[in-house]
Parts: sequence; C-alpha cells; structure tokens
Amino acid sequence: MFPETERSPAARIGGILLCGGRSRRLGGIEKGLLRLEGKPLFQHAAERLQPQVGWLAISANREREEYGACGFPVLPDLRTGFLGPLAGVEAAMVALPPSLSFLLTAPGDAPFLPVDLAERLYHGMVADRRKSAYAHDGVRGQFLCALFERGCGALLRGFLDRGGRRVEEFLRETGATAVDFSDRAADFGNVNDADDWDRICRRAAQGQGGA
Repeated sequence: MFPETERSPAARIGGILLCGGRSRRLGGIEKGLLRLEGKPLFQHAAERLQPQVGWLAISANREREEYGACGFPVLPDLRTGFLGPLAGVEAAMVALPPSLSFLLTAPGDAPFLPVDLAERLYHGMVADRRKSAYAHDGVRGQFLCALFERGCGALLRGFLDRGGRRVEEFLRETGATAVDFSDRAADFGNVNDADDWDRICRRAAQGQGGA
C-alpha cells in the first residue's frame, strides 16, 4: 500500500469493482455474490481495494440492494443493453468525486487482488508518462485491472458511442502502459468457470490469500 505521505497517490484515486456483467458462461449467476468463507466474493475484492483508494463504488446492474448492503455506492450502467465492463467504467467516471484524479478498475469476482495494485499501476503510468496503465501477469494482460486518468472519461464516451466494447482496444486507444505483476500472477484469479471457482475455494481454504 502507499506510504502515509501528505499527498499520497491513494488520496487521489477512486476505485470501481466491476460486477455488472451477465455471467453467461456460468448460466447467468451473479458471480460477485458467490459466497467464499461466509462473505460474498465482491466483498473480498473490496477489502483488498479499499485501503488503496480514497473512494470505492460497485458497478452492478442486478441485485443492487445486495451489493449496497455493504455500504458502498452501487452504480448501474448509464447505457442500456449490458454493454460490458466499459459501461461500468463510464458510470464510475461520471460519479468519481471531483477531488479525485484517477480511477482504478478491477473485477468484483477476484478475491485475491494485489494489495499494491493501485500503487504499482500509478508509478508505472507516471514513469512512462501515460494516461492509463494495466496489469500484466507475465503471460497475458489483466485488462480489467487498470488505472485511468480522469480525462480518459471523455475518450471512453466517444469509444462507446462508436460501438467500441473491448477493454483491450480502449486501453490501446489511450496509450496504456503495461505494468509487470508477474510476481503476483495468481492474485488475479477470478471466476470464469467452475474450475476457476474450485481453485479459488482451495486457495482460500489453504489460507493463501496473500499479503
């Protein structure tokens, strides 16, 4: 996590947990509400992200009361039709408090997110003088784990208006830099199928949440 400084980057960053999808590969279940060790999956993700940001919200289009029970703002997409995670990012950009300059994004079904995700993305983005950055696990880009300057909101609106949907393409449009997280590759595990869920449950049972 960020060191306690007078104006640490954490105080300038807002976060959004992306829980707004339809989970078609898992029969439409609400993945963020799957229970892991007595808590919904998104709450595990929120507990990892909250110390890294100055504001945190949940992007959700279904079961909003259940998500809201944990006390975080719940933001539905501004556009109809379940247009994917970028629609949730757009809603978060609009809701981002004016005192904040950056938005951190992460999937709500990833319970072991790195506790230094925001810090490393921020420093990578600043070092390369870019408007955005995303995590790379050494094998592939983890495109939902990204950091954007507030100014990317206008670019995102235009991208969605033109029919753009893929996060990777939008990151490319913003000139994003990839930040190496190969030392924490397992921490990006999320639920795409039953095997993923089994792996997450086994890791939790073994007490391997990570630092």
